[in-house]
Amino acid sequence: MLLAERTERAIEACYDAVLAPAEWPRALQLLAESLGAESCTFFSDDEEVPPKMPISSEHAEFHELWLRNEADAPDPHTRRAPALRRAGYTTLVEHQISTEGERRTLPYYQEIARPGARDWYASTPFMVDEHRWSLPLYRGARRGGFFPKETRCFAAVSPHLGRIVRLAKRFAAFQLASELSSLERASCAALVLNAEGRAKDMNPMAQKLIGEDFYLVRGRPATKDPGSDNRLRQLSLGLRSRRYASPPAAPVVISRAERPWLLAEVMPLTAFGSDLFTTGCAILLLTDLKSLARPDALRLSAAFGLTAAEARLAARIASGDGINAAAIALGISRETVRTQLSGVFFKTNTHRQAELAALVTRLGLSSAMGIPGLALSGSFVDRAEDDV
Repeated sequence: MLLAERTERAIEACYDAVLAPAEWPRALQLLAESLGAESCTFFSDDEEVPPKMPISSEHAEFHELWLRNEADAPDPHTRRAPALRRAGYTTLVEHQISTEGERRTLPYYQEIARPGARDWYASTPFMVDEHRWSLPLYRGARRGGFFPKETRCFAAVSPHLGRIVRLAKRFAAFQLASELSSLERASCAALVLNAEGRAKDMNPMAQKLIGEDFYLVRGRPATKDPGSDNRLRQLSLGLRSRRYASPPAAPVVISRAERPWLLAEVMPLTAFGSDLFTTGCAILLLTDLKSLARPDALRLSAAFGLTAAEARLAARIASGDGINAAAIALGISRETVRTQLSGVFFKTNTHRQAELAALVTRLGLSSAMGIPGLALSGSFVDRAEDDV
């Protein structure tokens, strides 16, 4: 079946989003509307640890409602749809998932679907490598359920969806490998952690740290010292609720018997790029306390949502550079510095360079970069030792 022109444009937007992940909400919204839905997302039917999925722009409010209530109001689609597909069904509609009586009584429909104006569901399957995936589509009661005539065009979309998601996953893996390599060049040991705190990848510097005092237990970072091990576990606890945004946890110290102690900090994967189509949700950075090379700009980016360029400038300003010195060091014009600095001030809620430097100092975001007066010693190490 030939695709409608509107659907073809939506598919093209999805291909574009592979290389520009920020475009996914708009691209998926175009796709949903072209197929007669009000919103959509992706779903992996049988991957053991599904990657984080993009959602269409009009799906965000319903998605938040689903996340808040799904534990107490289980979604029947997530359990019944995969079973029906394994039984040979392809495109599914709400009438195949639930009965009229269930839609009147099940908590999901009362607490999520109806309040979220996503009463009706349909989905079309596609394969990504050896895994079953689907595109769930939703619309409200006003539009009514999906009809067979509407769903016939879904099959023509499926081959494109399989190629798009396959490309997106490979591009995400390439991007993550590039970020690990960049951290390696910056002398940073880094491990990619999933929502359960298990290491999914690491760079060579992190591999060299694995030994008697720091190791992996069932994929989770652990250490020989009980106090340090407890601090490390606490650091990764927040990863299990990655569905909700939270500020980065404070760094912790890992003591080692005959080697330099390590400073461990967790940063969201979004501080380095997109976290879509990857099972990783955070990067664990490990720095020995004798090292002065730390990813200060990256930490500033994670803490305040700065762009890479803004973070580099903020690090310079916090180190005492003026506008002229920062422009020369970064190879940009004074006008560009002023523009970027306005963005930094807005995002950090500061108004002057001195306020920015004081904020960075207070939060300990530049303590090991050789910034005057902020060397990683004295009171910081004293506090670290008190915690051991």
